[in-house]
Amino acid sequence: MNKKYAILLVIFLGPLVVGLGIPGFRAFLTGFIHSDPSRTASFTQVSLPQRVQSGQLERLRQTRKCPRCNLSGVDLSGLDLSRVDLRQANLTAAKFHKTLLINALMSESNLNNASLQAANLQGADLQGATLTRTNFQNAQMMHVTMERANLQQATLNGAEMRAANLTDSQLEQADLRQTSLYGALLSRANLAIANLSSADLRYANFLDANLQGADLSNAQLEFAIMPNGSTYQGTVPY
Repeated sequence: MNKKYAILLVIFLGPLVVGLGIPGFRAFLTGFIHSDPSRTASFTQVSLPQRVQSGQLERLRQTRKCPRCNLSGVDLSGLDLSRVDLRQANLTAAKFHKTLLINALMSESNLNNASLQAANLQGADLQGATLTRTNFQNAQMMHVTMERANLQQATLNGAEMRAANLTDSQLEQADLRQTSLYGALLSRANLAIANLSSADLRYANFLDANLQGADLSNAQLEFAIMPNGSTYQGTVPY
């Protein structure tokens, strides 16, 4: 049998055959691996999940499309990933420091504990995304769509979120200090115990939002629509 195909057969079918308990195969597998030091290194140092992730990264690089990919923990900092398709992808604990994600498609993706500090997400689609404890500090997020997103305990302080759509989003205990939410849509959003101190909330729409326990100290609220439908400071239409 060609050595190349024999190696592939052992790598992909070996664990299954061993698990089934076929007599003598475990000894054969061990002998095959250790008979050649180069085979040992390639088999033990590059696990199947690593090879799969490497393949997905290459696919992302070549096509800018990798929906439903598992890229948890990867470091994509500083790259230009504008208009990338990462819908429903697993991006937990991934790093996107200063990454360009302009108009990126990331709806229903999982970015739990991910870091997007100073990233540019202008116009990005993150509808229904899971973003708990995600770090968006100082990120550019104008016109971003985060409708129905879970942003519990997320860090958004200093982020530029003018005209963002956060309708029906979950923002409990989120850090929104000095965040610009000028003209943002926050109707029915849950902002319980969120920190909005010194935030720019002018012309923002909080209709039916939950602001119980939220810190609004020193926030700019001129002409914002409050949860009860009233306009803050005057009757000027929104």
